Amino acid sequence: MGWHFRQAAEAEGKPREIASRKLVAWLLRWLTPMKLQAIMLVIVALASIGVNVVSPYVSRLLIDEGIMQGNPDALMKYVLVLVGIAAGGWFLGFARGNLTGRINQRLLYSMRSTVFKHMEEMDIAHVNVERTGKIISLIINDISSIGEVTTSGTIEAMIGSATLLGSLYVMFTLHVGLSLATLTVVPLMLFLSRYFAIKTRQAYRQSREKLSELTSSVEQSVSGSRVSQSFAERRNVDIASFDKLSAETMRTNLRARIVFAMIRPSLDAVRTLSYVILILYGGSLVVSGEISIGILIAFYGYAEMFYRPIITLTTFYSTLQAALAAAERVYLFLQVKPSVVESKEARWIEIKAGRIELKNVHFDYDGNTVFQGLSLQVDPGEIVAVVGPTGAGKTTLTNLILRLYDPKSGEVLIDDYNVKEFSFKSLRKQVALVPQEPVLFNGTILENIRLGNTEASDEDVKRVASELGLDELIDRMPQKYETVVSPGGGNLSLGERQLISFARAMLKDPRILILDEATSSLDSYTESLLQKAMVKLMKGRTCIIIAHRLSTVKLAHRILFLENGRIVEEGTHEELMKKGGAYAKLYELQFGAAPEIKAK
Repeated sequence: MGWHFRQAAEAEGKPREIASRKLVAWLLRWLTPMKLQAIMLVIVALASIGVNVVSPYVSRLLIDEGIMQGNPDALMKYVLVLVGIAAGGWFLGFARGNLTGRINQRLLYSMRSTVFKHMEEMDIAHVNVERTGKIISLIINDISSIGEVTTSGTIEAMIGSATLLGSLYVMFTLHVGLSLATLTVVPLMLFLSRYFAIKTRQAYRQSREKLSELTSSVEQSVSGSRVSQSFAERRNVDIASFDKLSAETMRTNLRARIVFAMIRPSLDAVRTLSYVILILYGGSLVVSGEISIGILIAFYGYAEMFYRPIITLTTFYSTLQAALAAAERVYLFLQVKPSVVESKEARWIEIKAGRIELKNVHFDYDGNTVFQGLSLQVDPGEIVAVVGPTGAGKTTLTNLILRLYDPKSGEVLIDDYNVKEFSFKSLRKQVALVPQEPVLFNGTILENIRLGNTEASDEDVKRVASELGLDELIDRMPQKYETVVSPGGGNLSLGERQLISFARAMLKDPRILILDEATSSLDSYTESLLQKAMVKLMKGRTCIIIAHRLSTVKLAHRILFLENGRIVEEGTHEELMKKGGAYAKLYELQFGAAPEIKAK
């Protein structure tokens, strides 16, 4: 078939076409690891076809040789044969269902694992701009539709096609004229099948898109429920927006269901017309003695066998179109390749000194320039603070060091090694990041801290937590370290979540530590308690502090003021205050900062 699917390629802003043959070939390749079970399924399916084709012929013999001839022995013999055919059909049907289910579940597991792994390997920039609901819908809903069609759908198509051809062959063997008369309605049936295929394809593509938008809306509303409920107007906007989107989804699905509901009655009407022709013409042949009553009944069975696959496959087209629209989305998602990839030459490199250097680095986000020839150096064990207005490139700097992004040109070096020479595991195991927004995962407090070093013992975790002053926090928890953190850490305050994030970084024992606005979410009291632990955490390590709150910045040996992707000021806190420039002005806006604590 020559249909095509269109997908709005968001990055290109124009529709994209994928030939159906390419999609089908791609789907079938997923079955390669299950080829043994697939072969068994094909054998069972072929046996089922044989049973289906033989059954009407045995019925013909039962009538002509048993009933019409009044032969009880022939009657009993063919009845027993039909019972055997029924038993064999039951066994083959069970085997087919069992094998199909096994292949289907293995396919779903394999495809979901691959898509999830691909998502984890995607560039941070791509994941940040992609709708969360779209990815969730793709992994859960789209792949479910794909699995159903790729397994049971493929077998149904194969059995239906073979049954159709087999019945057609037997019909022409029985009587050519009657066959031609019965098949006169086939062009009309094929026209209707094609028409409904196009309509269902369009309807289900729209349905999938609306379902993704609805999932995104729910995800956003759940994650932001605390904020939306604190603002009455925002809550009303969320409800109105969800109702509108939900109504659009309902209307889109209804349009798809209306089209689907028209398929079966339309095709049944055409089939009934063919039976009228069969009975009228076939009856006249029986009356004239050209064929027997048994042949007419058998012919009716084969005609039913011929039309049933056409109707079944056309009806199944609803599911098929939904699955192919889903397959297109998954296929296109997997075609998006990360720009930051681990090179074949990458290896484990031990960071010994922790010296960081950026040489003439150029970087932009989709044409929006951030750095134009940025160069800086951080000596081993030095604590450098980077401050500046929003959008100056502070977080981008840390992302380049962690190699979450690659510069357009220039080099990022650690101990004179380009970060591209490090394997991802070696780089990110030796560089710790404490982000502005603490991220906690489902599990206990102990498990969340242990993420910094999965090989650490319980005693190591508790020691690090104690050194950071988490004893009071842990003692307040119902089950102490075994307290389960709710999704997103909702049962902990923002400051408590950040303290756990600090403990995780400390347990990692990194050579390089990056604090990206790590204390901005803490109250002044909690921050003052944490600063002493921070001094201990940073001691002997190369550390980069990204911050607006200058009470933390004063812990640094050197301060860089970043503006428009350039270092406009550099020096110690005292030097920059005496200079009276951008840093001093920023400091004046933050009077009342915590007492200064010198780093040792």
